[in-house]
Amino acid sequence: MSTTKKTVVADYLREALAKGVYRPGERLPGEEELAEELDVSRATARLGMRILQDEGRIAIHVGRGAYVADHQPIIHRATPTSRDDPGRLDSDYHARLRDAGYSNIDEKIKVSLDTMRPKIAKRLLNESEEQGPHGGLVVIRASEHFVDGSLWQSHVTYFPFSIASNTALMSPEYLEGGIGEVLRELGLHEEWNWDIVGARMPSQDEADAFGLAPGIPLLIQERVTYEGQRPLRFTETLMPANRHQLLYAGGDAPEELRVMHSDVNIFEH
Repeated sequence: MSTTKKTVVADYLREALAKGVYRPGERLPGEEELAEELDVSRATARLGMRILQDEGRIAIHVGRGAYVADHQPIIHRATPTSRDDPGRLDSDYHARLRDAGYSNIDEKIKVSLDTMRPKIAKRLLNESEEQGPHGGLVVIRASEHFVDGSLWQSHVTYFPFSIASNTALMSPEYLEGGIGEVLRELGLHEEWNWDIVGARMPSQDEADAFGLAPGIPLLIQERVTYEGQRPLRFTETLMPANRHQLLYAGGDAPEELRVMHSDVNIFEH
């Protein structure tokens, strides 16, 4: 069984999915049918299908066959506004989850104090912070969101110790007005931000925590917010790519944008 032949099978299926020949949730041809269609052995057809399974494109169920993965991601509005908090799920998002058939939404918050890793220091330290007595300390506020008992999103927000020390940010409790409101009460105003969004494969621990099938990557959104040139917080959000899609809007986008485009799906054909 050559690598070339199993790749032919994988490419054939990949092209069929791209053209929408098989819809999400639809059963694919079996090994025997694929083998006959492509003039390969059943073992080769099986290996080709496993490539697509490892990519997260199909799901193989023993005794039932292979099915097109039914990716129905929920829109997450990533554009920051005066009311947005990257560590929260807004009420609109809750409504979209319920519309998609999910019901039980829960949040767990943990707060800790640690020294800054190089990655965190690179995003949070400016010259004044580095020279201060607590320049190497960071307050970490981790928020995990569970939907129907499964980990759905993970947000970790890092604050310079000089900002978060002895404030509500160090309490592992739900913040009614969000992190932004606490910062405003401290006299700090988030004036601008930058975001980076990328994707990577999860570690085994992450795959287990999120309950991810083989081949499903994580979306990683990083955001640093500033007052002038002073970094106020750095938030890293982890989201399974098959459950989320990020919506960025520019200009004078209406507030109801998330509702208007709630049925947009990057996996549709």
